[in-house]
Amino acid sequence: MTPGDRGAEVEIFGERYVLRSTDSPDHLQRVAEYVDGKFREVARQHSALVASKVAVLASLNIADELFKQNDEARRREAELLARVDGIVELLHRQEVVE
Repeated sequence: MTPGDRGAEVEIFGERYVLRSTDSPDHLQRVAEYVDGKFREVARQHSALVASKVAVLASLNIADELFKQNDEARRREAELLARVDGIVELLHRQEVVE
């Protein structure tokens, strides 16, 4: 544990874990609650799965969400940059006319 680390005890899918991080205990708790919710969602949909399979499917679902959010963020960034480029071009044209 490094000097800036803090810990939080959390529960995910019935198991208790002590997490250590420089993030706040509240943040760690929110992350754990999110992961626990994803585990439980998969377990409800596939009640016959063992915990390790639930963990894999929940992890895949979380990774899928992350990839989709990153793709959307990149799309929006590209859109904004294109708009900024358009504005800069209009300003440049205005300077040339004056």
